[in-house]
Parts: sequence; C-alpha cells; structure tokens
Amino acid sequence: MRSGSLFRIRTLAFLLLTLVLSIAIACGSDGGSESSGDGDVQSGADDVQIESEVTNPDGSFNPDSFVAAGWKKSKQYSTETVPDASEIWYGFFSQRDIEIRFYDSHEDALSKGVPVAESAIADSVKRSRGGRLLDVSGGSFSAYNGYVVAGNAVLLCELDISHCRDLVANLE
Repeated sequence: MRSGSLFRIRTLAFLLLTLVLSIAIACGSDGGSESSGDGDVQSGADDVQIESEVTNPDGSFNPDSFVAAGWKKSKQYSTETVPDASEIWYGFFSQRDIEIRFYDSHEDALSKGVPVAESAIADSVKRSRGGRLLDVSGGSFSAYNGYVVAGNAVLLCELDISHCRDLVANLE
C-alpha cells in the first residue's frame, strides 16, 4: 500500500472518530450527574461526560488475570504519573484499547485511581476535540471515554465501557 493511501485512510479514520466523539459529546446532558441502567454517566474534570461502572469489590487481580480473560497485554507504563498505582499496562480486547491500572486494594482503586482516571479521560477528550492525535504507544490514537473499576484495577476504556465490561465478565 502506498504511503499516500495509508495517510488518507488514517486521516479518514481520525475524522470519523472525531465526528462520532463530537456527536456523542453534543448529545450529552446538562453537565450534571445521572445514572443509566448499564453504568453511571457523570461529569468529570471540565464537565466532560464520563461513563463508569464499579464491580467485583472483593476481586484482587493482576495483569495475568486479564490476559487469561482474553486481554492482549502490549506495553507497561511507568507509574511516575500515577504514583499510587502499583502497575500500569496498555493492551487490547475485542479490537479496543484498554489501559489497566492496578492498585493495592479496591478501596485504593476507588479513592486514588478514580480521580486520576477521570482526569486522564477528560484530558483525552479535550485533546481529541482540539483535533490533535493522542500520543499513546508510539503515535497511535486512543480516546478513553470511560472506566470500569473491577476489584483493585481501574480499566480505561476506548470509546465506551462495553468492551471493558465484557473483559471483566471473562475474569475467573
């Protein structure tokens, strides 16, 4: 495939994703917290609508738990920017990016992990609104719009939380 064609495909994919995100944001509520039947939608930093869910409060997971559930582990990140996390991994499940941040306990995931996740998601949405590609894993595009807290792990979910929910449902 010629580089010009690849550039056009990537540009088209980016524009389509930007359009979908813009429509989803435009269809949001008045900025207040609300709850849906499947998960919670709440305002995070800068009034960005963030879909979230908390599940498996007694679960204690590690990266191998998620690999066994079907998640493809790709790259480990430093915990410098998320100092309360014990490990941070980036990977894929059902062709969606899922970043998993591990904490010592479910309580730490809620009290320390959720605020940092909401901030990261708000930054992701703001940067994608500005038309710039997010620099994740060597220049690929990731737009996290929600998170799932499963036991001691916080999963940042690309586009929506449905794939994160499916991955958590596969945990043993």
